[in-house]
Amino acid sequence: MRFSVYIPENLERPAPVLYHLSGMLCSEQTFIQKSGFQRWAAHYGIIVVSPDVCPRVTLDVKNNEIEANGQSYYVNAVKKPWSRNFQMYSYVNEELPSIIQQNFNVDRDKQSIMGHSMGGHGALISALKNPGKFRSVSALAPVCNPSQSPDERLILKCYFGDDNKTMEKWDSTCLVADYKGPELNILIHQGYNDVYKDDLRLESFISACKKAGIAASINIEEGYDHGFYFISTFIDQHYHHHAKFLRES
Repeated sequence: MRFSVYIPENLERPAPVLYHLSGMLCSEQTFIQKSGFQRWAAHYGIIVVSPDVCPRVTLDVKNNEIEANGQSYYVNAVKKPWSRNFQMYSYVNEELPSIIQQNFNVDRDKQSIMGHSMGGHGALISALKNPGKFRSVSALAPVCNPSQSPDERLILKCYFGDDNKTMEKWDSTCLVADYKGPELNILIHQGYNDVYKDDLRLESFISACKKAGIAASINIEEGYDHGFYFISTFIDQHYHHHAKFLRES
């Protein structure tokens, strides 16, 4: 697995850390090159860790887009051949933080997580499945209800088979309904003109949050779509959001 670590100059140590999960068809390199996050990470004094979106292995599965498009969905696969390498949830929540904590002077009690699209899904499920681990969570155009989205179900079936109950364990809309834990401090932005909004199913997540009494700041932005222009426009608000919880005394 590849990952990048951005360390601002003149950083206070130990430093807070923010994990960023990218979407399909992307990598940690596209995030570095196109998002403009460096300005805000430096401004707030936050180390940023961004892993690649999936293991870069060749499993030779015919007519399958997972390898080509990096469609890991940040879950732990149980079906072969994906189960051997595609354990991205454990990587993001256990292995990668352990590597960072062993090799960098970070404050393990001050960490947050965010992501875009498929990565937004990964960020939300990571926060929901680990109450109190992350001080805040945010997402840009996240996939919110994949177990009920036909296109996303096709991918999840590769990992779990046609098992609704297992899929729901990796679905933020289902997870938020049963969440018991400290405040999640959720921020979400989605573009009004996002061509994937029917697949993202943000409305289902909003309804589940309201029903469960979970607070979330959710913003629909007129004139924006799903791409990096949208990300770079609103990423400052996400770093300001996380800084409120990571930089407090």
